[in-house]
Formats: sequence, C-alpha cells, structure tokens
Amino acid sequence: MKRNILLLLSLLTAAACNKDYLNKLPLDQMTEATSFKTADNFKTYMWGCYEYLPYYDIDVPGGEFNSDNFVNSYNVSNKSPYAFQLKIIPAVTSGTQWDFSFVRRVNIALDNIDQSLMNQTDKDHWRSVGYFFRAMRYYDLLATYGDVPWIEHKVSDTSTSVLYGSRTPRDQVAKNILDNLVWAESHIKTDGDGPNTINVHAVRALLSRFGLFEGTWRKYRNMPDANTYLNACKTYSEKLLASFPNVMGSYDDVFNSDELVGKPGIILARQYITGQAGHNAARYVRTSSWGSDLSKDAVESYLCADGRPISSTTTGYSDSTMNAEFRKRDRRLYYTALPPYRVIASGQVTSYTRTSNPADNEFIDFMATLPGNDANRKRLPVANWAGYYLYRAPHFLNDKTPGAQGFMNTSTGYYYYKPYNTFTDVSTTGVATTDFPIFRIEEIMLNYAEVMWELGQFNQGIADMTINKLRPRAGLPNMLVADINGAFDTKRDAGIDPVLWEIRRERRVELMGDGFRFNDLKRWKKGEYFNKQLLGAKVKVSDYGAGTPITLNSDGSVAFYPMPVGWLDKYYMEPVPLEQIQLNSNLAQTDGWK
Repeated sequence: MKRNILLLLSLLTAAACNKDYLNKLPLDQMTEATSFKTADNFKTYMWGCYEYLPYYDIDVPGGEFNSDNFVNSYNVSNKSPYAFQLKIIPAVTSGTQWDFSFVRRVNIALDNIDQSLMNQTDKDHWRSVGYFFRAMRYYDLLATYGDVPWIEHKVSDTSTSVLYGSRTPRDQVAKNILDNLVWAESHIKTDGDGPNTINVHAVRALLSRFGLFEGTWRKYRNMPDANTYLNACKTYSEKLLASFPNVMGSYDDVFNSDELVGKPGIILARQYITGQAGHNAARYVRTSSWGSDLSKDAVESYLCADGRPISSTTTGYSDSTMNAEFRKRDRRLYYTALPPYRVIASGQVTSYTRTSNPADNEFIDFMATLPGNDANRKRLPVANWAGYYLYRAPHFLNDKTPGAQGFMNTSTGYYYYKPYNTFTDVSTTGVATTDFPIFRIEEIMLNYAEVMWELGQFNQGIADMTINKLRPRAGLPNMLVADINGAFDTKRDAGIDPVLWEIRRERRVELMGDGFRFNDLKRWKKGEYFNKQLLGAKVKVSDYGAGTPITLNSDGSVAFYPMPVGWLDKYYMEPVPLEQIQLNSNLAQTDGWK
C-alpha cells in the first residue's frame, strides 16, 4: 500500500500541563509553545510544506509555455507575453508572485527547534528539512526576481524593519541558499523520515539543480563566484550518481506508473492514492481541455535513429509529412508527441476499423513494437476519458471533417500526451493515481554532463556515465564525443560549442514538458530563442473539412502564432507588483521595469 507523503496533515493539539494556572497555555488553541515540543510535532507540521513540491497539473508547467518548446493551443491569444512583448508590471500581487508566506511558514518551525525537547540529532534533522524547503522557495524567488528580501526568522506584524526592508542583493541570497543546503546535506538523517521523504538525496538533488542554475547564470553574465556554484553542482551530482547508477527501462514508465517509489533513478516522487489524493493530468490529456502542443522547433530537436540531428542524418529524414518526420527518430518523441495515424471511427465509439492506407497504419503498428509499451499506455489509436477512440491524429481544433470528434485537439499538429495512459482511473476529476517524479537521476545526469563541460572537464567518460545511460531506452547509439564537430549539426546556434549544443539538446529532449526550459534559456542568456515563429507540422488543409481553421506558412507548416515581436533583456527578471512598491517605499523596482 503506497504512502502519500504529500497529504496536508493538521497540527497536533496536545497542550503541555503547567501547575501555575496563571501561566497555563490555552488548551483549546494551538500555539507555538504547545505545538513544537517533540520530533513528531515537527514531523506533523512539516508535512504541510510538502505541498510546495511540484505535482501533476491540468497542463504543462508555465516553464514550457514560456519557451520555444510549447504552444498554448487553447487560443491564439494565449501566445507568450515574452515573445510578443506583452509583459507589464502587475498592479496587484497574485498567486505566488512576490509571496513570502511559505518562507514564514518554514521559519516558524525553524525558530522553535532550539527550545524543543528533541535531542540534538532530531534538532539537526528538522533544521535540515526546514532549510531544504526554505531554500527551494528562495531558489524560485531568486530565479524570478534576482534580489529579494532574505527573511531569516518569522516575522510579526510589528517587525517593521523586515516588513518594510529593502531587497537583499542576489549575491547574499544565493550564498544563503547554498550555505543552508550544504549544512542540511551534512546534518539531515540519511533516510529522512522513511521512504519517499526529504532525505540526504533530495537535498543533494536540489544542490545539483541550484548549483547549475546559479553557476551558469553567473558565468554567462561575467558575475563573480560562478565556479563556487558550478563546483557545488559537480560535488553533489557525483554523490547522487554513485547512489543511483541506473534509470528505469522505459521512458514512458517514468510518467505513467502507479508506483514510482523505489524504482531505479527515482529520488523523490509525489504519490497519489485511490480515494485519498488524485490528479487531473491523465484525464485532461484525454479531453478537449488539454491545450498543450509541441512546436516544430521542439520536435526537430529530437535526434534521428542513427544518433545524428536532422541536418546531418543518413536516415533519409524529411518533414514533408508527419509520417516522414516521425520515422526513425528518438523514441522519446513517440512518448511525448502523439504520432500520426487514422482509423475508421466516427463520433463516440469504442471500436474502430483500420483503413486500407498503409500510411494511416504505420505508427499504429510501430507503437505496438516499442519495449514496455503495453496496451494500457501509448498504443494507437488513443481514446478519450470515456474510452471513445480518436479517429485521427493530428486532430485539429474545430476539425470540420465529417464524423470529427470534439476531444484531444491540437493547433500545431504535435499533441503533447506524455501523461497519457489508459490504466489509471479518469472517470471523474482528481482521481488519477499515476505518480509524479519530483527528483529523478536523469536530471542529475544532465546537470552533471553540463556542469563538467562548463568546468572544462567533459569527455567520453563523462558522456558514458550520463547521456549514454539515457540513450538505450531512446533507441539511440551512444554519444561519441570525438565525432561531434562544427558539421555535426549545421542548424545549431553558431554561438554555442558543438559538444555543448549536443549536451543541451539531450537536456531539452529528456526533460521536455517537465518545466525546465524557461529557466534554462534565462540562465544561458538565450532569450533570443523567443524571437522565432513557433510553427507546427506540415499538413494539407484539403485533408480536413472545409472551414477547418488551419493557417499555413509559405513552406506548408502550420502557423498558429504569428511572428513574435521579440525578447527584451529586462524579461530575464520579473517586475515587482506595483502594490508592493506602494506599500514599501524601501522596495526598489526590478532593473529595466522602473
């Protein structure tokens, strides 16, 4: 029976007795003095902090929509505010913008550790857990705003020096995050509080992620101390690679398993349990409300089966049709973007008939041959939440073809279906129980490969212990570093070293849809990638019913979004909401947004 570590638990209400009734704390109320005594008290309180960890949503993370990877296909008006210069300073604070409530929540626990009844080992452990969560929140704030107020202790309503203080310089915030995590790594209980809890491996994973982010951010802006963070990424990535040497055999199983805990390469997962906690992703991907498409640029980033990019492959690559484009490619593409097919099925039906056209059946047959791809996962044709078969892919939004259906719509042709499977319950909302990978060794392998290049230490041996651990399940040959030169990919960014370009490609593909791309582009100082039009597949409008709203560009590719206006450098950091500036005269607006 799997354990859901991420359910929000209530605080314990037991109160301590005191013979002096004048000093007796209220028995019918929770107070810090009555709630923070034992290790169990802290454990119960900190369960609530697990809410902050990533989870399955009803769409891809915003870190993908705000990038060159994805198109928000609900409506053309949903285009990226960064690419089209639609970003404005928000008037009021909403969501997690400039929000420090989670920091306060953690600080309340941290400030009560020393006076608790716990032994020193437990005190160190719970301080470590608190440091982990606070560092995770500050990492997000740092990546968003740069300079942010560092709040070390809980803040009362009368703490004016903190409430109305200025922004702490990025250098100090980054140092505090690193220092807290390094301390936590050496003081947290190795196994945490049991399986799938914050433990030494989770802390190391965050150190790997943060070290790479801050180190490359600084390197590509000629800021001091870049190597301090890069070396932290190296050190803690190496420890994780020693502890998690293998990955799961199937890429699809990482995102479509009812139990991830204990599986190869899984460091921390959000668990879902029937009747207790479920998610919506597996249902929404099978409805008309998904709205997530890959861009052509993203699809083209996948290597061909010979291990070479589309610009130099010997496989006969062509994008003249989606069949040709998807043929002989990295298998991760087939588990991420719905391949093309067509069957005879009209309306709401639970059966279908194949057509006589071999092209319609090519990927129906091919998907059935992929290792580990059983009938409950990425078999074609796909079915909606009620089990009705989708008669064709791509299935364009507002398809006017006779017999067309109203679900699993695309606007670019590349329908994102990574969380699709047919074994988990999707009969209503919030019941799917496939687990979500929060930290997995694949990310750490990619962090390590990249950081070793940035430190001038990448070689074939590093490739073998990182990228080449991912290639077999993708159906690709190993990366051979000596073969990668300026002619390896003639379509690469000319300003990027050919080997680094391939390392970044592997990261992009492996983590496609996982929410990393926006921060990656920002830390690499590559906002210019927003300046290209995000196109879709090449299709014939005549294949769809008259009136189907499909716009093609001059080479026949779907053009859902127009040509972007272009990235502005001030977008690397977000503006502070105006109400915060008005409330605090000491709070400076982000550079470029004044």
